[in-house]
Amino acid sequence: MSSKILQKYNYQTYTTNKVDNLRYYCLSEDLNVPSVTSIIKFTKVGYDRTIPNKITNPMEIGDMMHKYLQQYLTDTPNSIIKTSNSLVAESLAQIVIDNLISKLDEIWGSEVSVYYTDKYAGTIDLIGIYDGKICIIDYKSSYKTKTIDELEDFFIQCAAYVIAHDWQYNTNIDSMMIFQVTRDGDFEQNIMHSNQMEIYKRKWFNKLELFYSELSINGSQS
Repeated sequence: MSSKILQKYNYQTYTTNKVDNLRYYCLSEDLNVPSVTSIIKFTKVGYDRTIPNKITNPMEIGDMMHKYLQQYLTDTPNSIIKTSNSLVAESLAQIVIDNLISKLDEIWGSEVSVYYTDKYAGTIDLIGIYDGKICIIDYKSSYKTKTIDELEDFFIQCAAYVIAHDWQYNTNIDSMMIFQVTRDGDFEQNIMHSNQMEIYKRKWFNKLELFYSELSINGSQS
């Protein structure tokens, strides 16, 4: 077997670090930019950046599911130690493979880092051609399926990735998808197309503006 990824673009890998409990991507020796997920977290009402993140079993399972999928897509050996959580993660990854990945026309990248000017960066779970359209895909694992309203921040996150990829690679991405898989084996695809994506792009830019405004205020007070 070989990698299932079509090398359409020369995607780069960036290192990350944490500052004040927020994750930053190191784009160059002189430029660190905040991650999309950190910006969304920072702009939540009542967010306290002095409280460290807690790692929970669902997050560990989700992380392992992503690793299984990355290994499958790049045809790299399995490096995950067998545990009860890893077995759950592997079964969830297989659901994603059978019901999503196998149905893509082309796969352009997995765990792809993108950035937008000097403002932010993030990592796309999966990008390729789905149903004839360029699609950015985010996989989510949980105990129960989330509603569209509960997926709001995830769609905003995907919209940020769409903007960054379009800017960095001169693409015109048509759609974005949240692929949900639950512990009992159910899955659901939630897709947004061009007109719907514009709504989430505006919400993202509002968060981006708020983030830098708050960062400036907090910086001037420190």
